[in-house]
Amino acid sequence: MNEQKYPQLERLHILRTETLCSIRDRAFDNLQLLFKNYSDGIVSGCELHTTKKSITLSSGIILHNNFFYFIKDEMSIDYAPTEKYVMLKIVFLPEILSENFIQRDVKLVLSEMIEEKNLADNEMELCRFKLKSGAILRTNHTDFFDFATEFDTINFINVPYADENESTLSPKILFEFANEAKDFELETEDFIFCQNALSRKIISAEQIAFYIEHRLQIELPDKKNQTLYENLCLILQEITSGNRREIKKLNRRRREIMLD
Repeated sequence: MNEQKYPQLERLHILRTETLCSIRDRAFDNLQLLFKNYSDGIVSGCELHTTKKSITLSSGIILHNNFFYFIKDEMSIDYAPTEKYVMLKIVFLPEILSENFIQRDVKLVLSEMIEEKNLADNEMELCRFKLKSGAILRTNHTDFFDFATEFDTINFINVPYADENESTLSPKILFEFANEAKDFELETEDFIFCQNALSRKIISAEQIAFYIEHRLQIELPDKKNQTLYENLCLILQEITSGNRREIKKLNRRRREIMLD
């Protein structure tokens, strides 16, 4: 028998151990069931904002090693120009056991990128950038291709977003692709993909790779974020190159109905 017990929290009721355990289990187990078999990555929120001196990570949820980290308060870290690629990581610290709690903390770290594989098992990339002296790091991208701008721009192409079995691209990147493509005549497969991307919901790496391979008639070497992004750039260049007619937005006259 699969029991479904819901705690009754009424005034003057005694909070028994069984009731408290039920509250604990429902608070933590629900997420585990909803995101069963999901990869490590950002689940929601966790956007980046910058000032002249610091990068701030907004509140959100990150999944790492089957544990959900709730970033309730903003976290900030100072940055400085190096003119070399630097990676912003979130580091998942070893758990601390006490009589009443299991405590798992996180911190932000900036480190110079010496090679492509810069991540330890307890680290996750949040962005990378290369900043010139005197410049200010920006997070507002002008278009889809600007996500890969080399200097003075936050690059979060390689940041993992949690999805079933494997991580995927940020919905923000896919939304920008669709937002630019939708103003041009689209093939059926382009239309369907853009329609999904405009929802701002997670699209799996498998779905993105399927679209790219059929659209470009190629076989991708892998489904890494960088590979997916670069090939989406090729598709968007083709769509907007002039071979497709741009859809003109017509100002339609309002119809008026005259009644006697």
